[in-house]
Amino acid sequence: MNNAQLGYFPINTVTEGDCRKLVPELPDESIDIVITSPPYWGQRMSYGNGVESDPRRYIAELAEIFTDLLPKVKQQGVLWINIGDAYNTPVNWRLGDHSYSTLGPHGTGLDPENSAYTKPRHKRRAFIDKNAPWLQYGSLLALPYRLVIALCEAGWLFRGEVIWRKKNPMPEGKCRRPHRQHEAVYLFTRTERHSFRTLPPVGSVWEFGNEKIDGAKHFSRFPEELPRRCIFAYGKTGGDVVVLDPFSGSGTTGVAAIRMGCRYIGFEIDRDQVDASNERIRTVVQRL
Repeated sequence: MNNAQLGYFPINTVTEGDCRKLVPELPDESIDIVITSPPYWGQRMSYGNGVESDPRRYIAELAEIFTDLLPKVKQQGVLWINIGDAYNTPVNWRLGDHSYSTLGPHGTGLDPENSAYTKPRHKRRAFIDKNAPWLQYGSLLALPYRLVIALCEAGWLFRGEVIWRKKNPMPEGKCRRPHRQHEAVYLFTRTERHSFRTLPPVGSVWEFGNEKIDGAKHFSRFPEELPRRCIFAYGKTGGDVVVLDPFSGSGTTGVAAIRMGCRYIGFEIDRDQVDASNERIRTVVQRL
């Protein structure tokens, strides 16, 4: 690795491509911190993962990606995964359906242009398998936990779970279940002797809100505070620390990494997001 490149990949740049093909090209034991949020099952339109009809296929493909990533992480390195769950129900919202919405403080809906209505959604169907009792209609599928188990079986060491409590969670309509106001971030390592900050200790509940950024819209991005805390928890920063996000999206992990003095590699399959995030990263680098 030199200051400008890691293997085939330029530093502080998002490379366009499918991470399923790019991860194997990374040099072994070259990454300190992985921070990523893969597409959630059936929630958004995607050129890669997240649009599988069978949630078991979704978990299997993610497990394969993170298994390929295992030897690319340094022995002292860490992997953070932010991933949401899904109910085994259809997602078939149409723009005109806001008139039937029960969202908002009075249960009469939000502004028709609110992202709760306008974000591009995948037309997911419930996946029913009578031979798999957990695949009943309406079941919360426990997809994050199924991924955790799959990664443990692949050789990752599961080290903990952080609850991201959202100050401004996405509103939900009337439903016979708890309204979701948090997401989880899961920590994995290669060994028990990984790098990590111990004083002061890293808490298991992080509270902060979402944020808006200029440029191309990305409806599934996490705020910069999330990767910033993940990097801070590693216990060290600087030019020797390489941060990777294989589902780079709007480049937020890269922005946080560069501002904290680390080097960054990003992979993203959506060309519009690649262009927008690289412009965002260039602006951050120029202001340092």
